Amino acid sequence: MSQQRIDVKKVADITIATSRDMKLNDDLVIQEWGDQLLTLLDDRACRKLLVNFERVLFMSSSALRALITLNKKAKEVKAILLLCGIDDNIMEAFRITRLDNVFQIKKNEDEGIRSFTVVTEK
Repeated sequence: MSQQRIDVKKVADITIATSRDMKLNDDLVIQEWGDQLLTLLDDRACRKLLVNFERVLFMSSSALRALITLNKKAKEVKAILLLCGIDDNIMEAFRITRLDNVFQIKKNEDEGIRSFTVVTEK
């Protein structure tokens, strides 16, 4: 029985998925977390996805791989994916792996929501 790894809410047409776990370093946790995020993109109503990491203090390379998979699926279904609330230490891992150039990363949820309206108005 898998555990719920994300809290999901909608703000207008934006789906916000907030990670429940403080550490994304266990393979089973990451598998469930990644699958739950991917499932959100199966819903045609989810074409703007904001993944909030405000509770996450540690993330392994497996979690980064799961995000890359999520990014690929987002592109396939023509969804916009933004990340927010990333801890400074985790942000360092994004910089080292150059994933900060792959993902649109916002400081917090409010900034993420605001940037969706900017992205869609272009």
